[in-house]
Amino acid sequence: MKKCNLTFKYLLLSILFIFLLTGCWSSRSIEDLNIVVGSAVDKSKDGKIKSTLQYVIPEAIGNANSKSPQQKPYINVAASGISLEPIGWETTLKREGPISGAHQKATVIGQNLVREVPLREITDLFFRDIDIRGSTIIFISKGEAAQTLETKEAGVIPAIRLVQIAEQELTTRTLRHISLMKIWGKSNSQTSFLLQLIDVKKGEPEFNGAAVIQGKTNKMIGTLNKEEVEGINWITGEGKSGAVKAFQKKSDKPTYYQISSMKSKIKPHVTGKNISFEVKIESEGRIAEYWNPHFKPAFKNKTLKHIEKAAEKEVLYLVENTTEKIQKKYQVDVAGFGNELRIKYPDVWKKVKNNWDEEFSKVPISYDINITIKDYGMIGSNKNK
Repeated sequence: MKKCNLTFKYLLLSILFIFLLTGCWSSRSIEDLNIVVGSAVDKSKDGKIKSTLQYVIPEAIGNANSKSPQQKPYINVAASGISLEPIGWETTLKREGPISGAHQKATVIGQNLVREVPLREITDLFFRDIDIRGSTIIFISKGEAAQTLETKEAGVIPAIRLVQIAEQELTTRTLRHISLMKIWGKSNSQTSFLLQLIDVKKGEPEFNGAAVIQGKTNKMIGTLNKEEVEGINWITGEGKSGAVKAFQKKSDKPTYYQISSMKSKIKPHVTGKNISFEVKIESEGRIAEYWNPHFKPAFKNKTLKHIEKAAEKEVLYLVENTTEKIQKKYQVDVAGFGNELRIKYPDVWKKVKNNWDEEFSKVPISYDINITIKDYGMIGSNKNK
């Protein structure tokens, strides 16, 4: 009898599981949802805030037999208001179906807006909305942010492409991407930082420099160009790949050093009331391009040392030029010097942290750069290899 009762219980449970596997009673068809993958926030012409949401169109993605092969896999819906919450409700009047923000990948903010309104206020709704993930990447646009969510290329979803470009990190001329949650921490601690700047050229977005966000105001105060972004990446050691010029004279033919690894150590020094920093930068890589192989073979030790020194000189120029810009023009620490001071000299940091950006503008910084070429490519002598 006990065995029969046990068998009956297992049978009953099996039947219940079958019903549960048939689906969720509260589920919705994916075609009925407005799935947001990206958004843009701008200052509208009337001085209000304009928000653009990019929805994906599921039936247009990867449908080779579509009756409308030219149909875009996305649609942009825009509205304006005094803040993002009422704008969100306004967009529901333009398209049927609820909005789902759980898959949002990127948000682009126009520089005209973030120069006037603190970034923390612009993104407040994103922090509070449980649907929007903290991994959402934030960008700044030179022009209208909404334009970065458009493309002429078929089958491409602009918001997703921006994230893919940011995540590949193939050059030192782009910043390491910053997520929504990292911005939360930097904004609350009044830390100055950089955000990737996007420019639209010939109708297509292009990564082009960085926006400087001042810690105290949490507003954009200026920009760094691509060369200065390179300098930041060398100072912080956050570059993963890329190349640097390794020829100095105009008479020299093109030579480029390709980065295989990069690391940087910022060392603070305190003597009395005087603060200074020493930055040690090391990199290993290869010769990526060399236009003088017949006259000065690249595998000769003398030639290698010459190329290494030329690359070190170029990196020194990049970091010193960038340091001059952030210290003297903008007077902001966007490279993490203050954080290293906080770690090694916490008592000193407590005294200067409230006015660190101003203090940073007067601090001496020296650089020690060491580049080592480990490989010269497919051309060379096996013996010397």
